Amino acid sequence: LRGLLTRTSVPRDVVDYIVYGTVIQEVKTSNVAREVGSVQHSPGSLISATALNMTDPCYKMISHYYWVGMIAAGQCDVVVAGGVELMSDVPIRHSRKMRKTMLTLNRAKTLGQKLSLISKIRPDYFAPEVFF
Repeated sequence: LRGLLTRTSVPRDVVDYIVYGTVIQEVKTSNVAREVGSVQHSPGSLISATALNMTDPCYKMISHYYWVGMIAAGQCDVVVAGGVELMSDVPIRHSRKMRKTMLTLNRAKTLGQKLSLISKIRPDYFAPEVFF
C-alpha cells in the first residue's frame, strides 16, 4: 500500500476508504482492509481511513463495484480497493500435525505410503485450532 501511494503521489491523509475483498475469510486476519491500512500502527499508516472487508467468490469485482458506487454517490473521493486470496493456503482447522499429515497424504504415491501415514494419526491430531 505504501508503494502504491508513493507511485501515484496520493497523500495518505486523503484516502477516505480502504475496501478489500476475499473469497475465504481468514480467522486470524478477519479484516484484511484494516490490516493493510494500519500496517501495525506504523508512522504514516492509514488508520484514519475507514476499512471495509468483503467476502464473496467474486471478491475483486464486488469491492470495485462498491467503491465506484461510493464515489458516484459523492460519499468519498479517494478509495484504495483490492483483493486477496487464501485459496493457495485454505485454512484447515486441525492441529498442525494433522494438517501436515493430510498434505503429505495427498502427495503419497503408493497404498503402502498412504497406510503408513494414516497409521501415525493419533487422537490429539483431531483437536481443532483455537484462535484468540
